Amino acid sequence: MKKLFLGLLLVPVGMVQALETSHILTAEQWAVPRNVETIIQMPALANAMAELQATRGGRLVIRYPGGDAGTLWMNELHSWLVSLGVSSTDMERVPGSANSQVIELEIMPAVSN
Repeated sequence: MKKLFLGLLLVPVGMVQALETSHILTAEQWAVPRNVETIIQMPALANAMAELQATRGGRLVIRYPGGDAGTLWMNELHSWLVSLGVSSTDMERVPGSANSQVIELEIMPAVSN
């Protein structure tokens, strides 16, 4: 009986996690000469921007590797996104991605009051 109850509690968590999608930008993908064309063609960025545009009031969470290198990478990405029209106020920068070789981009829906 306890196992059944525990299993039922875990189902909604699994369903919520399945709905959350992160767009992964790897260090290897970023390690190309960057210009407007290469930036907008990066699948993680293109997909995240399409999702952000489709999410009314959404926010872009940028989860980046810690340390100097991760901070530098995030700041450059942030600057590119601002130059391409994403409002700085619509982005949240969070140190500590799961992997030091990736930046995770996640679109969060608007918070209802």
